[in-house]
Amino acid sequence: MPATDCATDEAAATEQGAWRAGLALLAGGDAAAALPLLRQAAAAGEGGGLALLNLGLALMQLGRLEEAEAPLARAAAMLPGHPEPPFRLATLAGLRGEADRAARLLLAALASDPGHVPALAALAMLEEGAGRLEAASALIARARMIDPAEPELDVVAARLALARDEPGAALDAASRVLARRPAHLAAARLLARAWLRRDGMAAAQAGIAARAMAEPEAAGWAIAAAELHALAGRPGAALAELRAALALAPETTELQAALGATLAEAGRDAEAEPLLRAAIAAHPGELDLRNRLATVLWTSHRVSAMLEVLEEAIRAFGPQPILLLNQALALNALGEQQAALAAAEQAVAHPAGGVEALITRMAVQPYHPEHGHAAALLESGRAVAARLGPAAAPPARPRDPERRLRIGLLSGGLGRHPVGWLTLAGLEALPETGFELVAYSLKPRQDALASRFRARATLWREVGALEDAAIAAQMVEDGIDLLLDLGGYGDGGRPGVLQRRPAPVQVKWVGMQNGSMGLDGIDWMLTDAWETPPGFERFYAERLLRLPDGYVCYLPPAVAPPVAPLPAMARGHVTFGCFNNLAKVTPRVLQAWGRILGALPEAQLVLRTHALAEPATRERLRARMVVAGLPVERVTLAGGVPHQRLLAAYGEVDIALDPLSLCRRPHGLRGALDGGAGGGARR
Repeated sequence: MPATDCATDEAAATEQGAWRAGLALLAGGDAAAALPLLRQAAAAGEGGGLALLNLGLALMQLGRLEEAEAPLARAAAMLPGHPEPPFRLATLAGLRGEADRAARLLLAALASDPGHVPALAALAMLEEGAGRLEAASALIARARMIDPAEPELDVVAARLALARDEPGAALDAASRVLARRPAHLAAARLLARAWLRRDGMAAAQAGIAARAMAEPEAAGWAIAAAELHALAGRPGAALAELRAALALAPETTELQAALGATLAEAGRDAEAEPLLRAAIAAHPGELDLRNRLATVLWTSHRVSAMLEVLEEAIRAFGPQPILLLNQALALNALGEQQAALAAAEQAVAHPAGGVEALITRMAVQPYHPEHGHAAALLESGRAVAARLGPAAAPPARPRDPERRLRIGLLSGGLGRHPVGWLTLAGLEALPETGFELVAYSLKPRQDALASRFRARATLWREVGALEDAAIAAQMVEDGIDLLLDLGGYGDGGRPGVLQRRPAPVQVKWVGMQNGSMGLDGIDWMLTDAWETPPGFERFYAERLLRLPDGYVCYLPPAVAPPVAPLPAMARGHVTFGCFNNLAKVTPRVLQAWGRILGALPEAQLVLRTHALAEPATRERLRARMVVAGLPVERVTLAGGVPHQRLLAAYGEVDIALDPLSLCRRPHGLRGALDGGAGGGARR
């Protein structure tokens, strides 16, 4: 909730010099120019506590939140009856997820000024975050009595009404905002959701279209239409509406950020990045924008740049769980497994870490050289199960012998993806007379393998935008007899669906299958005697169903090139290669490769993966190689290429090295074929 851009009083107006000049610049919106003058004034004692207060405000506006704490604390000590210092300190605490401290500071601000509207609104949002909707609504009502013209209060009121399942009240509140600020992003989105909940999609779309025709210059209707398109799974239409809205209100930085986020969702990272960076420059105090930029950099494989954004955000906002989780994923993708697990553990220990922190720990832990063994994974998986709660009772569904067995597939990899390559041939081999497949796709995919999955499936559902409960309810309605989970704790995995037990029998197969999921909602795991040798049953919550000839059904690509002649015959030396992601390249792996190259002075090593296209990532890996004793001058680092070219690149190496097989793994094995880089970035 915005407050005044600067804080002053009559005495301050009489001050001269740096203090007055800095205050004028800050009031004019130029925090960068005001900052050195306010520093100078504070150091000289000019302006007293107000100089320190405004110095803190300038630093906050510039996104330098960590630096803002000290001058604001000093201002609070010098201005004990002033509401602004505790209010601003509360804002910092809220941004860092310190809800209890923020509440105490807001109450202190209100003790000084019971009519401080921004403090009332901020306290209402804390109550909302804690699920105390009635208390939040009472605070907003009190604030609106004091300042009925403030549109941000109506935005909060609309959100609270929607949370209380009062779409009519939410629609009224959002409409009041748009009447005064036609390009208000949050209000337009809330209006679309309220209209949808009250009248349904068709009526909401028709109503918003009619309002847009009546008020063609108002950007809010295009924003609302974009929100409905996004909710209906039409990203292209949503993008078109957001572009129209931005054309109507080009100065609205919130719209630039929304367009950047939508472009990122559509996979158009190159277009999204400059919009998000511009939005961050305009709103440096918005944590979500920093995190959104980090996810864009992740999907474009610029992991070092992603890590830089996250580290800067952590310095500004403190160790927020969402930042720590994405930091853990980034570090893991860089092959820095110990730092990755440490970041995940820090998120788990955070009071607001929640189940997402536990799931992310499960995504990075298998790659840790010491703590990635089966016993540790079982323990971490059971922690996820404990947080999700005990598995629900399976649905009562009498088996009809005349009906085909209905198998559900839950995955984000039903296409050109390791899951697709390792499962499609087996699923296609199931006789249609006895089995029908229902696909629950967590990520839309349009490729040749996805087409084959669709052809084999009797029913195809895109469910990535749905909550766990909604997916599980759909599976129950569809009458699934056996659910195959093909995601685990990897990118897009949904353990929350499995714990709801939508099928009488639930089986884990492929999809980051590196240990037990630890869930009591899974009955079986499909495996083999190599993946989980006899005697390892005690490390699994699931019963192990071992297939006799390997647990995967690999489908060779149709474009696979023929086996190439041995490169060493022409080169006169052996070329080793590893095209795995860096998460699998542990310090022990690098040391082993160092010993290999040390024993063969002419040999070369080629490493290829998407992350190595980034110069900063190559430098980080070279530093690790030097520590491990690798001769870096004989190692080629190359970025990723399309799949067909990747297969052809294997013809350039004599011996392919499997990094996992080089590690000594106590208490269990981890599959070398199965699994990616440990999950997708958290939005």
